[in-house]
Amino acid sequence: MSDKPPSPADKKPASYGEDDMTRASGWDALLDDLFGLNVRALKTMVAALFSPARLFEAARDVDWLGRYTPSIRLVFTLIAAVVFLKFLWVNDTSGLFAYTQATMEAMGTEFPGRTYEEAARDYLAALLVTYPFSYFGVHAVFALMLNIWGKGTPLPVRIRLYFAGLLPVLLAGVVMTVVYGALSADALDQTMVIGFCLMLGLYILTLYRGLSPAHRGAGRAARSVLGAVVMLGADLVVSGVSSLLAVTLLFTGGA
Repeated sequence: MSDKPPSPADKKPASYGEDDMTRASGWDALLDDLFGLNVRALKTMVAALFSPARLFEAARDVDWLGRYTPSIRLVFTLIAAVVFLKFLWVNDTSGLFAYTQATMEAMGTEFPGRTYEEAARDYLAALLVTYPFSYFGVHAVFALMLNIWGKGTPLPVRIRLYFAGLLPVLLAGVVMTVVYGALSADALDQTMVIGFCLMLGLYILTLYRGLSPAHRGAGRAARSVLGAVVMLGADLVVSGVSSLLAVTLLFTGGA
């Protein structure tokens, strides 16, 4: 690499931009390359948790006001984190493994060429593959159907808003994945209903705060409850679809 300083502006090629990487601002650009996405993602999660109205407003802007990470991209990141944590935490000694094996034994379903222990292990491994695809596929369909965002909101914005509404529950899911890995099978069974109630409440709270100030009064509360029920329903469908696909892999020998 030459030590020769950059050419004066009058000697630069016409295609050489005014804001080029040879100037001091190039360091700002490099730092943004390294940390910009992470900082924006953190800002997006903070907004989703504490000021969803700002995030919902940004979703209506083409560039998310230049401050936030697109909701679909961040959902993908959080799903990847859940899968990674399940890979680390879900093993033969975990409560989830024991719960899965006990459920299979109680159902009495036989898996060709596998003991219940082997079937539980392969089933949980298959879920790491089927869950992300099921999540995005199911929620994409439900996002098309849900329209609580206000008259005239175009479909692309509705999808953005829907996935923004998923973020707090997904973040809670990342935390709960670690917690579930440390719980016993009995404790896991007892906490599932509580977990679904917390998810529903978090969906309602996020949507209720996010729909302000576009909607007020009873209409805002009704839209929030409707949206929360739809999103939680989609989560249940995701669970069913991903489990069905994982079991199918067991029977076809794909896992």
